Amino acid sequence: MKISLFCLIFFSVVCKESFTLKPGFTVHVTITGLHSNKGEVILLLYNSEDGFPKDHAKAYRTAASIISNSICTIDLQNVPEGTYAIAFFHDENNNGILESNFLGLPAEGVGTSDNGTAFIGPPTFKDSKFELKKDTSMTLKTKYFF
Repeated sequence: MKISLFCLIFFSVVCKESFTLKPGFTVHVTITGLHSNKGEVILLLYNSEDGFPKDHAKAYRTAASIISNSICTIDLQNVPEGTYAIAFFHDENNNGILESNFLGLPAEGVGTSDNGTAFIGPPTFKDSKFELKKDTSMTLKTKYFF
């Protein structure tokens, strides 16, 4: 009986330590420069360069929010410490897809966590990345090609 009680206490402590989630951080994102309040903004948080910024299925986390006064705010909560990059687009027609024109350029507003510093082509993860070590706020600008 004493051995059983000891095992029960031991395993409950070990299991509690193993399954206790470490609290993460909040990433507060304000997106400005949206042309209209139509549709929503879809934000993608990547934790690696794999798929960034075009393959939405490879995003670590996805969020969407409505637009008010051409501004959108999104809070990503409980994000673990690490290296991340953000891509977003203004889904004006609410179809969940980033529309492009015949040249392959985005037909809807887009942006990344580097605020569009790429000279030609989409920004890279390397240029867009940021280190998350505490609650973080950032303001990102929307870029429209047409």
